[in-house]
Amino acid sequence: MLFRKDVRKREIIERAMKQVEKVLRDMQDDGLDLTTLKLKKYQKTHFTSCLCPKCNDAKRKNNPRLRGILEEGYKVYVGEGSGAE
Repeated sequence: MLFRKDVRKREIIERAMKQVEKVLRDMQDDGLDLTTLKLKKYQKTHFTSCLCPKCNDAKRKNNPRLRGILEEGYKVYVGEGSGAE
């Protein structure tokens, strides 16, 4: 039995996958060689001068990984070579 939350999560993932596929198809149509495609996860954290509770805790514990996160996502890297090199 699927709950409403589970169905909603699946719908969100399906929509995101369709958008990613469309972007990759557009990149391929533009002539990019996708054989060298790389995805890397990134996180953009608060500035070191931030005074929010998470950042203060990170300074106190001397652990920059505990700072607040502004953005989180993936970056796509595609080689510009033709693949014949």
